[in-house]
Amino acid sequence: MQATSRQKFFFIGPAIIYLLASSVFPLIYSLRVSLTDLNIARPQTGSFVGLINYIHLFTPGSLFLKAMYNTFFITLIAIPIEVALGYLIARLFYTARSVKGISILRTIYIIPIMVTPLIFGLIWSYILNPLLGIMNYILMLLHIPAQPWFGDPKTAIYSIIGVDVWQWTPFVVMLILAGLLSISQELFEAAEVDGASWYHKVLHIEIPLIKRVLGIALIIRLMDVFRMFDLIYASTKGGPGGSTEVMSFFAYRESFNYYNTGVGSSASLIALGLIIFFSTLFVKFSRE
Repeated sequence: MQATSRQKFFFIGPAIIYLLASSVFPLIYSLRVSLTDLNIARPQTGSFVGLINYIHLFTPGSLFLKAMYNTFFITLIAIPIEVALGYLIARLFYTARSVKGISILRTIYIIPIMVTPLIFGLIWSYILNPLLGIMNYILMLLHIPAQPWFGDPKTAIYSIIGVDVWQWTPFVVMLILAGLLSISQELFEAAEVDGASWYHKVLHIEIPLIKRVLGIALIIRLMDVFRMFDLIYASTKGGPGGSTEVMSFFAYRESFNYYNTGVGSSASLIALGLIIFFSTLFVKFSRE
Protein backbone atom coordinates (compact mmCIF):
# COMPACT_ATOMS: atom_id res chain seq x y z
CA MET A 1 0.00 0.00 0.00
CA GLN A 2 1.39 3.37 -1.01
CA ALA A 3 1.79 6.05 1.63
CA THR A 4 -0.34 9.17 1.32
CA SER A 5 1.20 12.62 1.11
CA ARG A 6 0.23 13.24 4.74
CA GLN A 7 1.98 10.03 5.83
CA LYS A 8 5.07 10.94 3.82
CA PHE A 9 5.24 14.33 5.51
CA PHE A 10 4.82 12.63 8.89
CA PHE A 11 8.05 10.71 8.27
CA ILE A 12 10.17 13.41 6.61
CA GLY A 13 8.61 16.39 8.39
CA PRO A 14 10.83 16.24 11.51
CA ALA A 15 13.95 16.10 9.34
CA ILE A 16 12.78 19.11 7.29
CA ILE A 17 11.94 21.08 10.43
CA TYR A 18 15.34 20.25 11.97
CA LEU A 19 17.13 21.26 8.76
CA LEU A 20 15.25 24.56 8.60
CA ALA A 21 15.89 25.29 12.29
CA SER A 22 19.57 24.33 12.37
CA SER A 23 20.80 25.39 8.91
CA VAL A 24 18.49 27.46 6.75
CA PHE A 25 17.20 29.89 9.38
CA PRO A 26 20.68 30.67 10.86
CA LEU A 27 22.04 31.18 7.34
CA ILE A 28 19.28 33.61 6.39
CA TYR A 29 19.59 35.42 9.72
CA SER A 30 23.37 35.68 9.32
CA LEU A 31 22.90 37.09 5.81
CA ARG A 32 20.48 39.70 7.14
CA VAL A 33 22.84 40.65 9.99
CA SER A 34 25.77 40.97 7.56
CA LEU A 35 23.89 43.78 5.82
CA THR A 36 23.56 45.82 9.02
CA ASP A 37 25.93 47.69 11.33
CA LEU A 38 24.84 45.58 14.31
CA ASN A 39 27.11 45.78 17.35
CA ILE A 40 25.60 43.94 20.31
CA ALA A 41 27.45 46.22 22.73
CA ARG A 42 25.64 49.26 21.31
CA PRO A 43 21.80 48.85 21.33
CA GLN A 44 21.29 51.77 18.93
CA THR A 45 22.98 49.86 16.08
CA GLY A 46 21.39 47.40 13.66
CA SER A 47 20.52 49.69 10.78
CA PHE A 48 20.65 48.46 7.22
CA VAL A 49 23.96 49.44 5.55
CA GLY A 50 23.93 47.22 2.46
CA LEU A 51 27.33 45.97 1.34
CA ILE A 52 29.34 48.36 3.51
CA ASN A 53 30.63 45.52 5.72
CA TYR A 54 31.84 43.55 2.71
CA ILE A 55 33.52 46.63 1.24
CA HIS A 56 35.18 47.25 4.60
CA LEU A 57 36.53 43.70 4.69
CA PHE A 58 38.12 44.03 1.25
CA THR A 59 39.64 47.46 1.91
CA PRO A 60 43.39 47.30 1.08
CA GLY A 61 45.39 46.71 4.24
CA SER A 62 42.50 45.26 6.24
CA LEU A 63 43.17 42.42 8.67
CA PHE A 64 40.57 40.31 6.89
CA LEU A 65 42.65 40.28 3.70
CA LYS A 66 45.62 39.15 5.81
CA ALA A 67 43.43 36.43 7.34
CA MET A 68 42.27 35.35 3.88
CA TYR A 69 45.87 35.22 2.66
CA ASN A 70 46.89 33.10 5.67
CA THR A 71 43.95 30.75 5.10
CA PHE A 72 44.87 30.23 1.45
CA PHE A 73 48.56 29.88 2.36
CA ILE A 74 47.82 27.14 4.90
CA THR A 75 45.50 25.44 2.40
CA LEU A 76 48.01 25.47 -0.47
CA ILE A 77 50.87 24.19 1.71
CA ALA A 78 49.24 21.84 4.22
CA ILE A 79 46.75 19.96 2.03
CA PRO A 80 49.22 18.88 -0.73
CA ILE A 81 51.66 17.72 1.96
CA GLU A 82 48.91 15.77 3.72
CA VAL A 83 47.74 14.14 0.50
CA ALA A 84 51.29 13.25 -0.61
CA LEU A 85 52.28 11.88 2.79
CA GLY A 86 48.89 10.23 3.15
CA TYR A 87 49.31 8.38 -0.12
CA LEU A 88 52.86 7.25 0.69
CA ILE A 89 51.93 6.01 4.17
CA ALA A 90 48.71 4.40 2.92
CA ARG A 91 50.73 2.68 0.19
CA LEU A 92 53.12 1.40 2.86
CA PHE A 93 50.24 0.06 4.97
CA TYR A 94 48.69 -1.45 1.85
CA THR A 95 51.91 -3.25 0.88
CA ALA A 96 52.40 -4.54 4.44
CA ARG A 97 48.74 -5.42 4.99
CA SER A 98 49.56 -9.11 5.51
CA VAL A 99 52.30 -8.41 8.06
CA LYS A 100 51.43 -9.54 11.56
CA GLY A 101 50.56 -6.66 13.87
CA ILE A 102 50.11 -4.08 11.11
CA SER A 103 46.50 -3.45 12.21
CA ILE A 104 47.76 -2.43 15.66
CA LEU A 105 50.22 -0.02 14.05
CA ARG A 106 47.40 1.48 11.94
CA THR A 107 45.31 1.97 15.07
CA ILE A 108 48.16 3.71 16.87
CA TYR A 109 48.82 5.92 13.86
CA ILE A 110 45.29 7.38 13.81
CA ILE A 111 45.42 8.49 17.47
CA PRO A 112 46.10 12.19 16.55
CA ILE A 113 42.72 12.57 14.83
CA MET A 114 40.96 11.19 17.91
CA VAL A 115 42.21 14.06 20.08
CA THR A 116 40.02 17.16 20.36
CA PRO A 117 41.61 19.92 18.22
CA LEU A 118 41.55 22.37 21.14
CA ILE A 119 43.44 19.94 23.37
CA PHE A 120 45.76 19.15 20.49
CA GLY A 121 46.57 22.84 20.09
CA LEU A 122 47.28 23.22 23.80
CA ILE A 123 49.58 20.19 23.78
CA TRP A 124 51.58 21.55 20.84
CA SER A 125 51.73 25.02 22.39
CA TYR A 126 53.61 23.42 25.29
CA ILE A 127 55.76 21.23 23.05
CA LEU A 128 56.79 24.24 20.93
CA ASN A 129 57.20 26.64 23.84
CA PRO A 130 60.41 28.60 23.06
CA LEU A 131 61.68 28.41 26.66
CA LEU A 132 60.21 25.27 28.23
CA GLY A 133 59.14 23.18 25.23
CA ILE A 134 60.61 19.76 24.62
CA MET A 135 61.14 20.47 20.92
CA ASN A 136 63.79 23.13 21.57
CA TYR A 137 65.34 20.86 24.20
CA ILE A 138 65.75 18.15 21.56
CA LEU A 139 67.25 20.69 19.15
CA MET A 140 69.74 21.75 21.83
CA LEU A 141 70.80 18.13 22.31
CA LEU A 142 71.42 17.96 18.56
CA HIS A 143 73.40 21.24 18.72
CA ILE A 144 70.78 23.01 16.60
CA PRO A 145 69.77 26.58 17.53
CA ALA A 146 66.44 26.87 19.37
CA GLN A 147 63.52 28.17 17.32
CA PRO A 148 60.81 30.66 18.36
CA TRP A 149 58.10 28.51 16.72
CA PHE A 150 54.78 30.25 17.59
CA GLY A 151 56.58 33.33 18.90
CA ASP A 152 57.91 34.74 15.62
CA PRO A 153 55.80 35.90 12.64
CA LYS A 154 58.26 34.20 10.28
CA THR A 155 57.90 30.76 11.87
CA ALA A 156 54.42 30.85 13.44
CA ILE A 157 52.48 30.12 10.24
CA TYR A 158 54.79 27.22 9.37
CA SER A 159 54.42 25.85 12.90
CA ILE A 160 50.63 25.91 12.44
CA ILE A 161 51.02 24.06 9.14
CA GLY A 162 53.30 21.47 10.75
CA VAL A 163 50.83 20.79 13.56
CA ASP A 164 47.94 20.57 11.10
CA VAL A 165 49.86 18.10 8.94
CA TRP A 166 50.73 16.05 12.03
CA GLN A 167 47.12 15.82 13.13
CA TRP A 168 45.25 15.32 9.85
CA THR A 169 47.57 13.23 7.69
CA PRO A 170 46.29 10.05 9.42
CA PHE A 171 42.76 10.96 8.31
CA VAL A 172 43.91 11.17 4.68
CA VAL A 173 45.77 7.88 5.15
CA MET A 174 42.56 6.13 6.25
CA LEU A 175 40.63 7.37 3.22
CA ILE A 176 43.32 6.48 0.69
CA LEU A 177 43.97 3.11 2.31
CA ALA A 178 40.25 2.29 2.06
CA GLY A 179 40.40 3.24 -1.63
CA LEU A 180 43.45 1.06 -2.26
CA LEU A 181 41.89 -1.93 -0.49
CA SER A 182 38.81 -1.61 -2.73
CA ILE A 183 40.87 -2.15 -5.91
CA SER A 184 40.58 -5.65 -7.35
CA GLN A 185 43.82 -7.62 -7.25
CA GLU A 186 43.01 -9.01 -10.69
CA LEU A 187 43.89 -5.65 -12.22
CA PHE A 188 47.39 -5.74 -10.70
CA GLU A 189 47.86 -9.36 -11.74
CA ALA A 190 46.84 -8.56 -15.30
CA ALA A 191 49.23 -5.59 -15.31
CA GLU A 192 52.09 -7.80 -14.14
CA VAL A 193 51.34 -10.29 -16.92
CA ASP A 194 51.56 -7.40 -19.40
CA GLY A 195 54.93 -6.41 -17.96
CA ALA A 196 53.80 -3.17 -16.32
CA SER A 197 56.27 -1.57 -13.91
CA TRP A 198 55.33 -0.28 -10.48
CA TYR A 199 54.92 3.31 -11.62
CA HIS A 200 52.65 2.19 -14.48
CA LYS A 201 50.45 0.50 -11.89
CA VAL A 202 50.40 3.64 -9.80
CA LEU A 203 49.65 6.03 -12.69
CA HIS A 204 47.21 3.88 -14.67
CA ILE A 205 45.51 1.73 -12.01
CA GLU A 206 45.79 3.15 -8.51
CA ILE A 207 45.47 6.90 -9.09
CA PRO A 208 42.50 6.69 -11.54
CA LEU A 209 40.61 4.27 -9.29
CA ILE A 210 41.11 6.25 -6.07
CA LYS A 211 40.62 9.66 -7.70
CA ARG A 212 37.21 10.10 -6.12
CA VAL A 213 38.62 9.14 -2.72
CA LEU A 214 41.32 11.76 -3.20
CA GLY A 215 38.63 14.27 -4.15
CA ILE A 216 36.70 13.51 -0.95
CA ALA A 217 39.88 13.92 1.10
CA LEU A 218 40.61 17.26 -0.57
CA ILE A 219 37.07 18.57 -0.02
CA ILE A 220 36.95 17.56 3.64
CA ARG A 221 40.40 18.97 4.39
CA LEU A 222 39.57 22.16 2.49
CA MET A 223 36.48 22.68 4.64
CA ASP A 224 38.48 21.92 7.78
CA VAL A 225 41.20 24.46 6.96
CA PHE A 226 38.69 27.18 6.12
CA ARG A 227 36.95 26.43 9.43
CA MET A 228 40.21 26.20 11.39
CA PHE A 229 39.67 27.75 14.80
CA ASP A 230 40.59 25.48 17.72
CA LEU A 231 44.26 25.17 16.84
CA ILE A 232 44.65 28.93 16.33
CA TYR A 233 42.75 29.75 19.51
CA ALA A 234 44.76 27.35 21.66
CA SER A 235 48.21 28.16 20.27
CA THR A 236 48.62 31.68 18.88
CA LYS A 237 45.23 33.48 19.05
CA GLY A 238 46.02 34.85 15.59
CA GLY A 239 49.41 36.29 16.54
CA PRO A 240 52.07 37.33 16.60
CA GLY A 241 51.10 40.45 14.67
CA GLY A 242 48.24 38.73 12.83
CA SER A 243 50.65 36.28 11.17
CA THR A 244 48.38 33.29 11.95
CA GLU A 245 45.00 35.06 11.73
CA VAL A 246 42.60 32.99 9.62
CA MET A 247 39.11 33.83 8.39
CA SER A 248 37.21 31.83 11.00
CA PHE A 249 39.21 33.31 13.85
CA PHE A 250 38.79 36.79 12.39
CA ALA A 251 35.01 36.28 12.35
CA TYR A 252 35.10 35.05 15.95
CA ARG A 253 37.19 38.00 17.10
CA GLU A 254 34.96 40.56 15.39
CA SER A 255 31.77 38.96 16.71
CA PHE A 256 32.71 38.09 20.30
CA ASN A 257 35.70 40.28 21.18
CA TYR A 258 34.75 43.52 19.43
CA TYR A 259 31.00 42.71 19.22
CA ASN A 260 30.88 43.75 15.54
CA THR A 261 28.29 41.12 14.71
CA GLY A 262 27.60 42.52 11.25
CA VAL A 263 31.25 42.41 10.23
CA GLY A 264 31.73 38.94 11.76
CA SER A 265 28.69 37.60 9.89
CA SER A 266 30.02 39.03 6.63
CA ALA A 267 33.39 37.33 7.15
CA SER A 268 31.70 34.02 7.95
CA LEU A 269 29.55 34.17 4.83
CA ILE A 270 32.57 34.94 2.64
CA ALA A 271 34.35 31.89 4.07
CA LEU A 272 31.22 29.79 3.46
CA GLY A 273 31.01 31.01 -0.13
CA LEU A 274 34.65 30.12 -0.77
CA ILE A 275 34.13 26.65 0.68
CA ILE A 276 31.11 26.05 -1.56
CA PHE A 277 32.95 27.38 -4.62
CA PHE A 278 36.08 25.24 -4.21
CA SER A 279 34.10 22.17 -3.13
CA THR A 280 32.03 22.44 -6.31
CA LEU A 281 35.21 22.63 -8.38
CA PHE A 282 36.63 19.54 -6.69
CA VAL A 283 33.41 17.60 -7.21
CA LYS A 284 33.33 18.58 -10.86
CA PHE A 285 36.97 17.55 -11.24
CA SER A 286 36.44 14.17 -9.55
CA ARG A 287 33.46 13.42 -11.81
CA GLU A 288 35.44 14.17 -14.94
